[in-house]
Amino acid sequence: MPLPGGPADKLGNRYELWWTVRQLVRIMDGQAESIRIEDPNVDKAEFVIIVGDHRELHQAKRSHIDGKWSLSSLRKDGLLWAMFDQLSKDSNMRFVFVSGSDAPELRELTERATDAKNLEEFKDKFVQVQKRETALTELKNSWQETDTATAYEILRRIEVHTIDERGLEEQVQGSLPAQFYNPHDVCDALRSIVEDSIHKTIDREFLISTLEGRGFTLRKLTKPDDAPSLITEATTRYLKAARRKLIQGTLVHRASTRGLLAKIRENIAKGADCVLTGKAGGGKTGCVIECVEALRQDDNPVSVLAFRLDRLKPVASTKELGEQLGLEESPALVLATAAEVMASEAVLVIDQLDAVSTTSGRSADFFDVVEDLLNEVRGLRSRVRFHVVVVCREFDWKNDHRLRPLLPEDSPNITVTDFSLDEVKSALDDGGFNTELFAPRQLELLCLPQNLALFLDAYDSGSQPTFSSPKDLFDHYWEVKRNAVNTRVASSDYWHGVIQVLCAEMTASQQLSVLKEKLDQFPNDYLDQMASEGVLSFDEKRYSFGHESFFDYCFARGFIAKDESLTEFLLKSEQHLFRRAQVRQVLAYLRDADRERYCGELRGLLTDGRIRDHLKDLAVALAVSLP
Repeated sequence: MPLPGGPADKLGNRYELWWTVRQLVRIMDGQAESIRIEDPNVDKAEFVIIVGDHRELHQAKRSHIDGKWSLSSLRKDGLLWAMFDQLSKDSNMRFVFVSGSDAPELRELTERATDAKNLEEFKDKFVQVQKRETALTELKNSWQETDTATAYEILRRIEVHTIDERGLEEQVQGSLPAQFYNPHDVCDALRSIVEDSIHKTIDREFLISTLEGRGFTLRKLTKPDDAPSLITEATTRYLKAARRKLIQGTLVHRASTRGLLAKIRENIAKGADCVLTGKAGGGKTGCVIECVEALRQDDNPVSVLAFRLDRLKPVASTKELGEQLGLEESPALVLATAAEVMASEAVLVIDQLDAVSTTSGRSADFFDVVEDLLNEVRGLRSRVRFHVVVVCREFDWKNDHRLRPLLPEDSPNITVTDFSLDEVKSALDDGGFNTELFAPRQLELLCLPQNLALFLDAYDSGSQPTFSSPKDLFDHYWEVKRNAVNTRVASSDYWHGVIQVLCAEMTASQQLSVLKEKLDQFPNDYLDQMASEGVLSFDEKRYSFGHESFFDYCFARGFIAKDESLTEFLLKSEQHLFRRAQVRQVLAYLRDADRERYCGELRGLLTDGRIRDHLKDLAVALAVSLP
């Protein structure tokens, strides 16, 4: 039976219960060895935790009636004396006070004592200069008028945390998905263990065996030492495929990359959450390549896992996601394990986040797994320094209400900007072009990295540039690449057939790649030449377009050829989310190809009462985003 007083009160105090469960999670994470709940040998402590060679005494208070804990209220409650009495007896002991109400005076004194290099700096810089003499004097008086040196030494072993019950509950529940497949049920089990373990000592072995006895198995790797090599292999595959999309195979150093690296390095202690955004074709992937390679070659290399969502089949769990990447478990869990093995930081890079955007309409159901993955990362931050970088089209990031909440509200957004005119001219000079032959409008169009890549890939340096829009660049690319492939292959022209099958399959599957078997009807040598020309990309299992925006162009070109109105096309189906990408593609194509029809299609879509609102919203967002 529990002892009277504190133990009885504890069973009815949800806040204290959540804080205790939070400590059980620490033990399972390996951050603490054991806990004894309601240890009768200590006063004013809910429990005692063994962490390394020292003991932590924890006291949790839901709140104070005045909204904060002053030194006076802490003294009346007996807490100040308990801290001094316990800590002055044992130099290997610490005291942790947590509440939903702040204790500003005590917290500031503990923070200044911890930040000070020594006693002299604490007295001269952190107390006198910052006007904390009154609070320190009151504290010393409460501690039997102890001297400043003793107060300084004890303050360095006190921690003050402020978190409300909801935040504490979210913290606990957010830390469990990376450890168990059914975190909600595990949370209930941990609460039950706490209530059944008053006065008992609980260690990790007891926790794991008890949970296993209730049907909860800890997620773990069978070969943790293999994690670093598996992470390296997955990221190397990403880099190899991404490098094929570089302009002339050359990495252009960008200011955006420097900004991204700076944000990661600024947040080494707690982990950075960053989003890299930019226009479609704006060179985001090039920035990611530069960032990943810089991190891997740093003086203190970090464990980096980078992958792109649009090359993955939608799955139902993070474990299945990891298996697609050649990993044993969730990408977050394997990456954290790799970082622990290597004693390094961890950086997770998720490219093409817009693949799960409702705005793009591709694989939107995959979103839940991505959300679960990021929640696992937050739960693992207690074990490793974990950074996250998501890469997304700016249009989707701004217009999809689900994407932004994936990261904390204050997460830095690094925008990938277009090339400068000087950078464009330098690239043209390197390609053998005479920049004086280009009109200002043409140079402006080539500031978009995708347009520059298309131009350099399809135009001859000795010819006069004759384009005036992105559509012109795609038109020329289409003709040049089609002629090049057909010239090299001694067979029929399968160009249209391959394009049509790819567009149909990608539209049906809502993915930007298709299984190689879908193109079995076409000769291998024809497909090989399309890949050799950079029109297609092949990773031994799946085909995709070499330029992602070329899919948008090809779909829209095929749609326009049917001479069907956009409204008629949409009314044939249930107008599901994946239609959003097609609406955007067709409107963007028509805007350059046939301005009059573009206006007519836009007007028809917006005024027809049978068209669903989410498609109208997309059309308006697209229209206002263009000059």
